[in-house]
Amino acid sequence: MRRVKWGIAGLGNIAQRFATALTQFSQHGQLHAVAARDLQRAQFFGEQFGALEQYGAYQEMAEDPNVEAVYIATVHPYHKSLAELFLSHKKHVLVEKPAFTNLKDWLEMKALAEQHGVLLLEAMKTVTFPAYRELKSYLKNNHIKLTSIEAGFGNHNDYDPNVFIFNDQLSGGSTLDVGVYSLWLFYDLCHGMGVDVSPPQVKMLNTLEQCHVDTDASFIFSGEVKGKISSSITTDLPRSAVLKAQDLTITIQDKWWNPQLIEIEHKGITTIIESQTKGNGFEFEIDHFSRLVSNNELKSDVLLHQVTERVLTTMEQALIDNGLGHLTRLENLKAV
Repeated sequence: MRRVKWGIAGLGNIAQRFATALTQFSQHGQLHAVAARDLQRAQFFGEQFGALEQYGAYQEMAEDPNVEAVYIATVHPYHKSLAELFLSHKKHVLVEKPAFTNLKDWLEMKALAEQHGVLLLEAMKTVTFPAYRELKSYLKNNHIKLTSIEAGFGNHNDYDPNVFIFNDQLSGGSTLDVGVYSLWLFYDLCHGMGVDVSPPQVKMLNTLEQCHVDTDASFIFSGEVKGKISSSITTDLPRSAVLKAQDLTITIQDKWWNPQLIEIEHKGITTIIESQTKGNGFEFEIDHFSRLVSNNELKSDVLLHQVTERVLTTMEQALIDNGLGHLTRLENLKAV
């Protein structure tokens, strides 16, 4: 299979990790171009990773006929303007999670992608890991219906007003930054089991007087599948996710969002799913997306539109209900 030519828009820390996977571990993608609003930054990044083209304006990369797919790695309130730019230039777009800060933006960009015949997906790398995909096959093949899912994502960060996660003017807060991972896990597993999910009860906290974001959040789901989904930008949370059903306990071990070791205790029998990565894990979503582009496919059976929409709907409504609706709609932020 040929290698798809990628461009990277926004050159921060997560773009570095993506570029590392793309240039060192991807089998189906290659780095062609990088772009930032600062040409020197683009040149430094491009030289570091061997990009053939470095642009000091996103418009210039959008007009590059050799760029087939673009990874958008800016802070999330800038995603929409960039997605609109690249989709309008008929580039396939993989946009870092959360894809957008509200459902309306997603639906508009999804329609734009369909209009131009290109692919738009949210970059939730967790579900592209081989171990996670094997787990889903195990659940399906054994006709297992989970009864509970517990997962959290939280790290201690010292307060710094210059860091976007504490900045309400950049859609900071725990829900949009890290809660999206756990909600994706919950909704993706429920979708795979054909389970409909009722809206959760949500409790959000702001433990820092200096900022106006949710530093901590808890989503409690009741119904056919119970869920306890937690997030924090100030506290270290357990790094394992635990899934349960009758006579069954599944533990996705340390850093469950990069699933490599999964322990299944089922009716007294222990099964281990293990798939160690050679890279940092971004290569799985890169290669999945690249294969879709090469095959002219406009939907994914892994990075599901339905799950993106459920997660965005849940996060947006929870933030609105907790007086933080402004985090979901920052209309004037333009990256271009």
